[in-house]
Amino acid sequence: MVRNEDIRREFNMFSDIWRVYKTLLPVGTADDEKYWDAVMNAVSEIMKMYPGKFAEDLLLVLVSDLERRCAENEDQDSGR
Repeated sequence: MVRNEDIRREFNMFSDIWRVYKTLLPVGTADDEKYWDAVMNAVSEIMKMYPGKFAEDLLLVLVSDLERRCAENEDQDSGR
């Protein structure tokens, strides 16, 4: 049975991940070390707040999406 505190914690986790995601948009370029360092720092902070497989999986999806957007932006810029 899922407890109210579990639901609240997961809601907070989703909210925190969403806030981080919003702050990381628009996506930086592949060679923008400052941007990607910020991404990794944000992921690390969320993992400290919400240790566990569920948060890790969500954060992997977040980073994967940022990488995808970065590649798409570079493809558009190069005319591919």
